[in-house]
Amino acid sequence: MVARNVLRTGFDLLDISSAGPLEGRLNLLLSDRPFSKTCFIAKLVKSALENGWVVHYLDLDTFFTVYKRLNLLNLPYSENLRVYNSEMDTLNKDISVVCSTSTKKPQFIILDSLPAFYDIFAGRSRSSEVNWRIGLYIALLMHHIKVNKGAILAASLLRSKKIKEDTWIPSYPGGMLMRAGSSTIYELREKSNFIIELKVIKHEKKDIEGRVWSLPLTF
Repeated sequence: MVARNVLRTGFDLLDISSAGPLEGRLNLLLSDRPFSKTCFIAKLVKSALENGWVVHYLDLDTFFTVYKRLNLLNLPYSENLRVYNSEMDTLNKDISVVCSTSTKKPQFIILDSLPAFYDIFAGRSRSSEVNWRIGLYIALLMHHIKVNKGAILAASLLRSKKIKEDTWIPSYPGGMLMRAGSSTIYELREKSNFIIELKVIKHEKKDIEGRVWSLPLTF
């Protein structure tokens, strides 16, 4: 049985262990491949829709939109799925629309993906300014889900930075604010054409931190 404040993922192994994203919190997904990332999130989206949630998908890198148009994602039509292909001139408006959504249904907000923020503002803002902007958007969205009930999932491709000659550590888009402010952090890797591996880096349930699940790559 899934714990009350944990979202159902649609993956039985994760749901049995209540290892899904947390309601009322910021959750972070880091993936090694765009396709794996998008298919995994699509599974979460489908589960949320089936459980009566409204899903706001800010598709900044457009992978979700493209795969959906190609019918690569097993997602039925739903008026509760709202996809935003935000660009620099529309991003503030799209965030405002999400934060203005009034409904009795819980809302699942997806930011996919964080590095796209740097592409959107390339040449106009320094990285530190983009980090500040991401933090501001997250703060507005967090206030929204606290008031209206919901959850946030921010996604990114895995990145690393070199700290010593032979030592690399994960690099978190959005700066340390994302790492410290995320209640859950997942690392997703594609193991084969049909299997993905999910590792829990950080979670409110300390007994599942460090655990790894092999999951079917379904779409």
